[in-house]
Amino acid sequence: MQSASRLTQRRIDALAPRDGEQFVVWDSELRGFGVRVSPAGSKAFTLKYRTKAGRVRWATIGRVGVLSLDQARDRAKELLGDVAKGSDPLRQNDNARGAPTLATVAGRFLEQHVAARRKPSTERLYRLAIDGHLRPILGAVPIAELTPADVVRVHHRLRATPYMANRVLAVCSKLMAWAEQQGYRAPGANPCRGVEKYPEQSRQRYLTAAELKKLGAAMRVAERRAALSPSSLAIIRLLLLTGARVSEISSLQRSFVDLKAGVLKLPDSKTGRKTILLSKPAIEIIEGCPTFAGSPYVFPGEGRGENKGNHRVSLADAWLWLRTRAKIKDARLHDCRHSFASVAVSTHKQTLPIIGALLGHSQPATTARYAHLQSDPLRAASDATAGTIATALSRRPR
Repeated sequence: MQSASRLTQRRIDALAPRDGEQFVVWDSELRGFGVRVSPAGSKAFTLKYRTKAGRVRWATIGRVGVLSLDQARDRAKELLGDVAKGSDPLRQNDNARGAPTLATVAGRFLEQHVAARRKPSTERLYRLAIDGHLRPILGAVPIAELTPADVVRVHHRLRATPYMANRVLAVCSKLMAWAEQQGYRAPGANPCRGVEKYPEQSRQRYLTAAELKKLGAAMRVAERRAALSPSSLAIIRLLLLTGARVSEISSLQRSFVDLKAGVLKLPDSKTGRKTILLSKPAIEIIEGCPTFAGSPYVFPGEGRGENKGNHRVSLADAWLWLRTRAKIKDARLHDCRHSFASVAVSTHKQTLPIIGALLGHSQPATTARYAHLQSDPLRAASDATAGTIATALSRRPR
């Protein structure tokens, strides 16, 4: 790029092409206005501007000779006026020629690919990433013109929540790969490639024995006062007693329950087909749950309309009530699963393979997060052994 000075017709006429290089000569009076010269020598008036959403765009106003300098300058002022009002002039051109936007292609992606091939929980994540973050910022951008800078902008906006930022990046990458397969983008042009993820700190939170006692007391208070629904309390108790995932219990169907064998037989879970063992206390909870006519679920929700008859979805309010009553901070409902594993390892000395089988882990690496809980018995063994040796070493030979 050359330094800016006032564009004149004489200066434009004197511009000569450069071998293998396209360049722009800028006008010093009108910001973003200039003349683009191709390697072949063709010249066109151009305007570089930034949209309200922060996207940099290049508009070709017209060829030199077809438009005069004054006509091109006036047109550039009109376009900048539209930009100042919050509109994107090129977006209008995109819509006029029917260029598919990210919003349009993302909708097709959700319906044709995600809904047909992904589990409901995964589909919810995809929809959250697309409808909550990608569409509001990049929805109007033609899918074929999406750049790494666009992706970085969305990723950077979510920097305060690294986990969500990285999930949105992953969903965007899947969307772009699908768009390539469907012919919406050029092959091998995924703009998410090379975008660095934010570091995530794994969170390990286990309810202590004291916290479990306080949580039990809070549940009994909720029962006496009828502060929470019986189904909410039953689900949370089962989460603690089985180590199951929240969705596996909240969406549990009667046909999955085999009380005689003492198991829950889930035909599909996060890791595929799964069997959850039921202890005697867990069996008693399920036996105490009423059967609801017309609903296949053990814990049907109270939804209306299209949601009527569906299973429970959210326990956020119930969990918050219990945590507040028990004065337990920063514990998630999912931590009930971690706490089950914690008690099994640290109190009952169960091995990691057994824990993995109980929790339904498909990969040993997932269970390895609980390895540090074995440090206490190992340290006790080390101290006892070293103590015996130290005693022997300290004795004087006879």
